[in-house]
Amino acid sequence: MNDSLLISIFTKGGFFVYPILVCSVIALTIFLKRFYLSSKDKVISRSLLIKVSSYLDSGDFDKAIAACERDNTVFSKLAVLIFINRNEEKQVVESVVQDEGERQIYKLSKSNEILGSLSNISTLLGLLGTISGMITVFKVISTQTVVDPPSLAGGISEALYTTAFGLLVAIPSYIGYKYLNSRIMNIAVELQEESKKLIDRIKN
Repeated sequence: MNDSLLISIFTKGGFFVYPILVCSVIALTIFLKRFYLSSKDKVISRSLLIKVSSYLDSGDFDKAIAACERDNTVFSKLAVLIFINRNEEKQVVESVVQDEGERQIYKLSKSNEILGSLSNISTLLGLLGTISGMITVFKVISTQTVVDPPSLAGGISEALYTTAFGLLVAIPSYIGYKYLNSRIMNIAVELQEESKKLIDRIKN
């Protein structure tokens, strides 16, 4: 998008351009934050897996728990629960870990629906801007016996620019929403697999 188009959107797009701009800022903030929190090093640390495996080989659960508490990743929280409940029945450990896993996944994804909603809101605001612009056009037509083209141009440009800007915000927001959902689903699967491996190693 070139500078002249951006300037035209804000100078000719009318009032509804600004709520759409607010939506774009919020959507970008949510996406970047969720992307960072769901990054690999925030979810499962490979170095932690190596350390835990080494401590388990020597049967030192205290050091394994200490390493997990220092790590502060999503998986480390599940691992601590597994170690603390290692003397319980396997089904009990699995249930406790599943509950905590669901809670952690919820924390990772809790703002995703807002991102999806912002996509819809941006589209609707663009549509509202279109309607506002067309109302202006029809008002001009109804009050002039000879229609002045420049008078119509303001309403038409408001309609088109607002719609375009709404879609420019809505489409990336929706893509970001779907991407984060897919990313978090993959994280959930990976957490489940690593937790199962750890439980099986301790209980078998």
